[in-house]
Amino acid sequence: MFKSVCCVVLFSFVASAAKLPSEIPKCNYEEHDCIIERTNWVLKNRPEGIPSIKLLQFDPINVPSMSIVQGGNSPVNIDLQFKNVKFYGLNNATVTRISGFKNTVDQEIELDLNTPKVALIGPYTINGRVLILPVQGKGDSNLTLENVDVKIRLTGKKITKNGKDYLQTDNLKLTFKTTRAWIYLGNLFNGDPTLGPTTNEFLNENWKEIFGELQKVIEDAFSKIIQALFNNVFAALPYHSVFKQGGE
Repeated sequence: MFKSVCCVVLFSFVASAAKLPSEIPKCNYEEHDCIIERTNWVLKNRPEGIPSIKLLQFDPINVPSMSIVQGGNSPVNIDLQFKNVKFYGLNNATVTRISGFKNTVDQEIELDLNTPKVALIGPYTINGRVLILPVQGKGDSNLTLENVDVKIRLTGKKITKNGKDYLQTDNLKLTFKTTRAWIYLGNLFNGDPTLGPTTNEFLNENWKEIFGELQKVIEDAFSKIIQALFNNVFAALPYHSVFKQGGE
């Protein structure tokens, strides 16, 4: 997945610079209330994306592949692979805090947001052990998180192309808290009518312990998804063109 993301970003740099659509009025540098308002407008009104600025569809996000792999001495020791899944929930997210977006590309940027629900739905394979229970299966899955508070932290770095400065990052970090996780793994143990339902029940009864072990791995996987969205847009839009300049 990371290689495909890089290809998209590089293609964006080769293409001519995009302009912020007129339906999204510009803000001043560090005018955080304005930036929050514009961002929330996009989240609520443009889930299909904005092709002119290379903002891909973000609800749902098509995720070609995603891995949750945990080894070592962890009580949750699994290899969980998702292929061609969809990630839902950003359309209902609300940005509550932003810092950064200064008159310089090299900077620290932070965003806080919350959403009532996110879900990752689609084909999976799993092999390993969860607490005391062996788990093996291949089929359809649904991983849903409720009442999710998300923090995104990144360092912007300047890339200059054709005399214009662009913001990119390779270290976006996403962390989250949730009040409930629901897990469904279909066709466990080749569709065994007893082991499958029993295992899903066990996973949901013990979701706190499971997520306590897997949280870091899940956060890293989600970070790559959001970083790809972020970099794709800012590879198309010269950084300073996003903000008001003298006379605007």
